[in-house]
Amino acid sequence: MRGNRSGVTLLEVVVVVICIGILMALLIPAVNSPRRGGRRNQCTIQLKNLSLAAIQYENTKGEMPGWVMEFGHFGWDTETETVLSPLRDPTAEWHEGSSQNLAPHRKIGPWAVALLPWLDAQPTYEHWTEDRYPILTRAEGSTTGFSGQGFHPLAAPNLAIMQCPSDHSLAENEGRNSYVANAGVFFPPRDMVAGEHAIFHPIGEIKTVSFAESMTEEFGVFGNQLSARLKQADQEARVPIAKPIHLDDFRDGSSNAVLFSESLHALSWHRSGFVNDEDLIFENHPDDVFYPELSRFTNAMVWHGVDWSNGKKPRELHRINGEHELTMHMQMSRTNAADLARPSSAHAEGVNVSMADGGTRFISETIDMRVWQALMTPRGREPISEDAM
Repeated sequence: MRGNRSGVTLLEVVVVVICIGILMALLIPAVNSPRRGGRRNQCTIQLKNLSLAAIQYENTKGEMPGWVMEFGHFGWDTETETVLSPLRDPTAEWHEGSSQNLAPHRKIGPWAVALLPWLDAQPTYEHWTEDRYPILTRAEGSTTGFSGQGFHPLAAPNLAIMQCPSDHSLAENEGRNSYVANAGVFFPPRDMVAGEHAIFHPIGEIKTVSFAESMTEEFGVFGNQLSARLKQADQEARVPIAKPIHLDDFRDGSSNAVLFSESLHALSWHRSGFVNDEDLIFENHPDDVFYPELSRFTNAMVWHGVDWSNGKKPRELHRINGEHELTMHMQMSRTNAADLARPSSAHAEGVNVSMADGGTRFISETIDMRVWQALMTPRGREPISEDAM
């Protein structure tokens, strides 16, 4: 007589493995979905806080901040207009070169620096705005900085509020950043001083405007607030400064005007237009420091006007998350800055943005680009359809 088998057959093993696989396939998305939702919610909260900080800034200063601004000098006596020497770092003995004389430099930074007091970063803000503190570490006469692009660690820390938890493309070690501000319409850097540019407005009008006119509330929110010369232009020619933009100028409704968005390509929150320490150092006068010509794109987003009347469509690269697979891990450079200065994120199918009333929205990457451009213009008189978002 045959004995009873006590083991399991191969078929039974295969069935158990298949069942386990099916259960894992069902459970893993259920576990990851709340995690992704939590990261997206955290990103939304941070964008909301950026808008609230900008609103507080406007209430205090009477105008919105700029995409590039000046916050003071290190090593310059404004009363006698002379360079001070010797210059030392008064903060701490944090590296071996701290005892060396530091080079005089001009404190130029983007909008994020201006918002630091309302982002729980007052000590960092004081480092930027008090002339006794340096924002660079390069010693006088040296050829290299001590860290990163030569920025002082106390002036360029990694701030949690500036980093989306889903953004894994952050490449720079200091001042990591996932957010950009609304700098309005694209304007060619080569025409900033005396040139003009034809802008195709979302309402169907074609306007030829100067750089100064491109920074009005009709085209965007954040403008240039730095008085400086353009390196390639005439030595006396200065880049125009934007007229102040107030919250009262948002005639399309503050809930219909975008202030901030996510970006996978934004430069560090403390750098404007690819500036390094050598770009901010001067020998005789702060005016020797030139304008960072690509600053409109490195910490900001722009919209590219399209002649809709001729049936044209925007380049895919200029859309929200445009050419996402190609550009997701691409770093912003001097050659692609204007193209990558648009919203992009690691979230599925769109980006988080915050509005001029402090509210937030999730904008689909399939949004009608005329509607998106209307959201970028606070006083453009364009009808905004919720159905197209």
